[in-house]
Amino acid sequence: MNSTVKQRILSVVMALAALGAAFFGANYWRANYLAGVAMVSLPVPKSDIPPYTLLDGSMFEQAEFPRALINQGTGYAISADDLAGRISAGTLLAGEPVSVRLAASPADFRLADPALEVVSIPLEVVSGVGGHVRNGEQVNLYRLAYTDATETADGIVTPGTAEVTLVARVLVVAVLDGNGQEAMRYEKAQAADQNQLTTNAPQQPQPVKVLVVAAPPQIVQSILDAIARTKLGEELLWVTLALP
Repeated sequence: MNSTVKQRILSVVMALAALGAAFFGANYWRANYLAGVAMVSLPVPKSDIPPYTLLDGSMFEQAEFPRALINQGTGYAISADDLAGRISAGTLLAGEPVSVRLAASPADFRLADPALEVVSIPLEVVSGVGGHVRNGEQVNLYRLAYTDATETADGIVTPGTAEVTLVARVLVVAVLDGNGQEAMRYEKAQAADQNQLTTNAPQQPQPVKVLVVAAPPQIVQSILDAIARTKLGEELLWVTLALP
């Protein structure tokens, strides 16, 4: 076998070796790329989750999706821990990645912690600290009752008595006007006027008409009982700022 033939054989062997190395390298790179770059593990519901559900990590399992879902800023939850403690703002479909817009924080979705019930209380400025109540403050709700004087048949007069009963101490989550909008206090309206850049009429402070509070269900029952007494009887519901 002359040197020319040997050289050709060696060239073929080297070409086959290079081709094999390239094929192996391509497959190795592809496998690692798909596993580490192109795919990502995201939490998905094990079954359909209806709206207004308090989410828990046990409701989800991990599934593989293209990494482009999160690289493009589409806003999907990365782990089940990100969803725990939130509330579903829509139906979360089984096996589908969860948009963070459909997993709202309890405070944003329903004004208060999921363990608390939220209730609105009709209020007048005079009985509501002159309207100086803000979100996040704690207030005391009192029930004021008065019994008229009575006189027996033999002329004995029993004077009327006043009774003040503490109904509850609760957290304020919203202060609204008569239209259900945020009640604007005087200093806030004044600041808004100073920041106005147009010739619109000055904003006027709106009186407080509704106080929205959050409390455990049993406390809410007591509040509703007090409201019923004020609406159907001659009692009053009074609000004070609670001591720190």
